[in-house]
Order: sequence, then structure tokens, then C-alpha cells
Amino acid sequence: MYLGLSDETAGNQHPDGPAHGDGLLALDTALEAASLAETRLREAIEAIPQGIVFLDEHDRYILWNEKYAQIYERSADLLQRGAKLSDTLRIGIARGDYPEAIGREEEWLEDRIARLRDPGRRHEQWLSSGRCIMIEERRLASGGTIGVRVDITDLKQKEAAFRLLFERNPLAMFVYDHETGCIRSANDSACTLFGYDSTEMTGLPAQRLFPEDLWHAADDLLSSDRSDTADCWSMLRRDGSSIDAVISTRTSDQPDFSGTIVSIFDATERRRIEQRMAHMARHDELTGLANRSYCRQYLSELLENAGPMERVTVAFVDLDHFKPVNDTYGHHFGDILLTEAARRMGDLIPPGSLLCRIGGDEFAVIFHRCSQTQAELVAKSIVTTLSEPFFVQGHIIHIGATIGFAAAPQDSRDTETLLRYADLALYAAKGERRGTCRSFEAAMDAAAQEKNRLEKDLRRAVSENLLEVHYQPIVDLESGAVECYEALLRWHHPERGAVAPDIFVPLAEEIGLIDQIGRFVLTSACSAAMAWPSHIKVSVNVSPLQFRNGNLLSTVISALSTTGLAAERLELEITEAVLMEKGPRPAAIIRNLRAFGIGISLDDFGTGYSSLSYLLNYPFTKIKIDKSFILNLNHEASSRAVIRAVIGLGRSLGLTVTAEGIEREIERDYLREEGCTQGQGYLFGKAAPPPVSSSMASRSAA
Repeated sequence: MYLGLSDETAGNQHPDGPAHGDGLLALDTALEAASLAETRLREAIEAIPQGIVFLDEHDRYILWNEKYAQIYERSADLLQRGAKLSDTLRIGIARGDYPEAIGREEEWLEDRIARLRDPGRRHEQWLSSGRCIMIEERRLASGGTIGVRVDITDLKQKEAAFRLLFERNPLAMFVYDHETGCIRSANDSACTLFGYDSTEMTGLPAQRLFPEDLWHAADDLLSSDRSDTADCWSMLRRDGSSIDAVISTRTSDQPDFSGTIVSIFDATERRRIEQRMAHMARHDELTGLANRSYCRQYLSELLENAGPMERVTVAFVDLDHFKPVNDTYGHHFGDILLTEAARRMGDLIPPGSLLCRIGGDEFAVIFHRCSQTQAELVAKSIVTTLSEPFFVQGHIIHIGATIGFAAAPQDSRDTETLLRYADLALYAAKGERRGTCRSFEAAMDAAAQEKNRLEKDLRRAVSENLLEVHYQPIVDLESGAVECYEALLRWHHPERGAVAPDIFVPLAEEIGLIDQIGRFVLTSACSAAMAWPSHIKVSVNVSPLQFRNGNLLSTVISALSTTGLAAERLELEITEAVLMEKGPRPAAIIRNLRAFGIGISLDDFGTGYSSLSYLLNYPFTKIKIDKSFILNLNHEASSRAVIRAVIGLGRSLGLTVTAEGIEREIERDYLREEGCTQGQGYLFGKAAPPPVSSSMASRSAA
């Protein structure tokens, strides 16, 4: 265009006129400047990453860049200088280049031209290629228009994905407007959670979702970025009910408003489960009382915060005779009994005190700011109410309770020490008389410390083989010949001297050493007997715990096979406590032992409750009359009557009868005249180290 204009002007000039030459030069310069400006303008708009177009005052194309042509590639052939935008749009509509115009072609075209006539507002335009274009147009001073085209397809896809995530998210979400304090939009999950429909949620003041006292903090939260899942907020539903919620916020500045995307996780059920788990961690599942862990924690907190003279008392309550009930009727029955016992005690506990279940049938009461008299009165009331009969599933059950006390600050201010002292007081009360209450005394701790030292010494004695087996003769009362030796365990302590068996044997049973000691005694006794004449037997006492643990039969067989002793030369002495064990195990073990030929002797006969029935139900070979009857032989006619009856019973059942504790000849003579076959006691010899065969004759003659 510019070249054509220059040629035409040049043809009308006079070749010889100097004025004409100067004018021609100026025109060339102007044309060159205009061409340079156009070139630079084109280079500039080509460098812009957006599509750029210039229209004249009649909406005709003047200039556009390559990006613009690429955006409208389906209509690129229509882009000509001087072509009207409306004409290119109409052709493009006919081609289907603008899918939004389909079915409303004229309406769409009128709307588009109207936007062109009134520029300044952004709007979007979808093309048949699937691209979305943001259009922004401005009027120039010359009356023309400059337009900018931005491909926002990726942004629209992200927006669509976010909208899909927002609207269909199972997590409640809404958009909060900072300026208005209202909700601009909410997804279905949020509407369901809070009980509003979508129209009600849009424009709802967010303050309505929070309790009044929390709104100030909640307003700060909704205007910031925060994702602390440890915080739990109380939020309100439309019906006024409350939920526990974890709130996550993300601020997002939009073109037309500043807001926050709010995500809400309904933690109500989780909190309920957490609270339930926390309760279960601190409370007994059966009775609902505080458990051992919470008892210790509560006591520790009380002692830590108590004043110098503020009294805190701990009472340990142990149910009496509960185990037999559990064994007889079953654990479900026992659970019902425990629950009822807890209820009875709970009715007696004063305000500010705590009742705990710390074990199977063990309870504790922590008295706070109660005098010693008040605590003792409550304890006695507990003993009284638990001694009253329980009615469980048609059965009348009698139990009871024994209680031990310790108090701060006089006994101790240390949690563990105070609990230990209460336990020592309970232990002392049970040892003295069940159904009583006893307070801690310093002597109890001294005794416990002494017992602990004795336990350590006993463990060392067992591990270092410091225990010994001595033997006491059992003789034929008619001839005086030794027929058996009873193996008796002895412990000579290097500092304590001789420790009595009735002290260390129960301790061994308590601390779980009785099986190991039992194996040692059996093996030692069988080995010693191998050096005796074959007609002399050896008798070994067996603990009820050895029966309960179930290893006795294998232990006995092992001792016999290891030493080579004939089974007929071994007798095992058991007490009535073995026979009181429930279930078939004790009977089966006794019968299996007898099947091997091992003798079974019932020790301490006459001191229990059901000895006669035991004689009929178990294959005993011997019964031993307890020494308590022998000691009273010359003083009480009843003792002589019992002795005479037992001897007669043994004779009629074909059992050997052995009398223990014979110390004088008059006792020996009486028993012999009554028909007692064997005797044992200091008259015939004390327990001593293993006898050898060379000394048998002298012992028999004595």
C-alpha cells in the first residue's frame, strides 16, 4: 500500500524543479519512517505471547499477530485487512467454529457485537477445537479497538477438576468470603453435614456454624492458612446440635473477591471413640470403676498437690472366699458377683473419694480430706455390706472383705510407697483374721524387707545347691526295726543358722521354686535309698502346688529312672489340700502313681474336714496320725478316741497306720497296744544326713 502511494506521487513531480525535489525527499523519509514504525509495531505484537488484534472504527481488521491466527486457526483464512469482524464471525458460526452459538446463532452474534461495542469486560469464548479463550477488548482514541486473546483452556480444565473435586468430595467443603463473612458456595457434603440445602448454605453467615464464644477464634481461622489436625472445633448444625470438626483452610484470592477454601472433617465419631478408648484405658471394663493405672495416676496427682498436713488415705479391699465361688460356679457367675460388690461399695464411698478395681477381686479406695475415723467407718461399712449374702442367679453366696490402710503424710508421701504400705497392711490383716481392717505399721515394712532378703537368700541357696535332705526313721512299733525314712528338707543359712522348713517351704511355694526344690528332694531321696537295704523305703513330701502344676508324674518317673530305685520303695506323702483341688487332675495323678507301684500316704490325717471320704475315693497305702493327737494322748480322752478310731479304720481298709510325734516310751507302748503298726518321732531319732547301710543295724536295735 505504502509502495503504491510512493510511485503515484513520484509520477506527478517536475524533474527540474528544486522545490519538487525537496518535497519528494521529505515524502520518502516520511514513508520510510512509517514503514519502520509498522515493522516495529508488528515485531512488538509478535513478541507478545497473547493473541493481539487491531480493528478500525468500523470494526475492520487492521493488524493481528501470529498467536491470534493460531488461536483462530479454523478461521485463519478469513483474516484479511479490511474484513469486518462480524462477517468473519458469521462465516465461522456457519462452519461450526463456535459451539456456544449452535441453535442460537443470531442471538450469540448480537451478544458478541454488543460486547465489542461496549468493551472493558472480560468474557470467555469456547471454540470447536475444545479451547477456551479469554477475551479482553479496549477502545482506542482513534475510535478503533485493540483486543487481547488468552488461551485459558488449561486453567479451565484445572478449574473444572477442582469444581468436580469440590462438589463431589465426601469431605465437607465451602468457600468463605473474607469481606462479607458469608459462605459463597458449599458442596453437597457440607450441606448434608450441617443440615442446610444448597440455597440456604450460599450466603449463610459463617458465624452461624460456630458457638458464640468460639466465633472470634474461628473468624481468625477462616481468614488464614491452617491445617493443624490436632485442633478440634465445636461446630453447630442447623438443628442446634453440635459436632466435633477438624478444620483445614487455604486462602485463595480470586479476581472478584478474597476468600478461603474451607475443608471440614467430621471428627464426632472419632472423638467419641477416642474418648471411649481413653475411658477404657483408665477404667475397668467389667465394673466401670477406675483401674489400677488410673488409681496410681489419681493418687500421684493428689499427693503432688496436697498441702503439708492434708490427709490422703489408701485402703486396699480384698474379697474373701471369692476364688472358691469362681471355681465352683464359673467366671460369668464371678463377674456378676464382682459387679454387685462394686455397686455396694460405690454406695458407701464419700464425695471426693475414688473407688478402683485394681485386680481380680482386689479393690482400692482413695480417701481425700477424710479423717482416719471417717475412712475407718467407711471401711467397716464395706466389710459389713460385703458380708451380707449375695443373691446371684438363684444362689445365695456368702463372701466378705478384708481391708488394709496406709495414709499420707504420716506413713509416706510417695505414691508407690503408700500403695505398698496399704498392701502390706492388707496382707497382715488377712494373715491375722479375715473380715477385719488394719492400718499400716512400721513393723510390717520391716517384716516385708526381711521376707525379701530371705527370698533372695533362698534363691541363692537353690541355685548354689546349699539345701540338704535329712532323713528321719519310721519304725515298726512291734520290732523297732526301721522300715522307712522320711526325707525332710533342711537349710542351714551361714548367718541365720537353721531355717525352719515351715518358714522357707511356704516361701518357695509362693515364689515358684517348689517344683525345682521338689525335683531336688525326690532325686536326692531316691539316690540315698539306693544305698540302703532293699526292704527300707523312702518317703517324700509333695506340695499341693506340684500337683497343680501338672509335672509331678514326670518328675517322679525321672527320679526313679535316673537313680534306678524300684518304684515300690518310694512313698509320696500328700495332705488334704491336694485333694481339695477341683477337677480330675489330682485323682488322675494319684492313680497313675499307684499304677507304677508307688505308695501314697495321707499326711496329717484327722486335721481336715473330709478325710473319711478321701480314704474311700483314693488308692492310699498309708495314713499318718497327726502329732497333735499324740501330744495330747495322756491329757485328753478325745485324742485317745480319735487315735483308736483311726487305727481301727486303717486296719479295716488294709492301710498302714503311722503315728507321728512319738517322743516317750509310754506313747509308743499305748500305740502299739492299740494296734498301730508304725511310729515316727524323736524317740526313734531326729532327722539327720543320709544313713548308710553300716549304720542300719545300730539304728534298728535302738
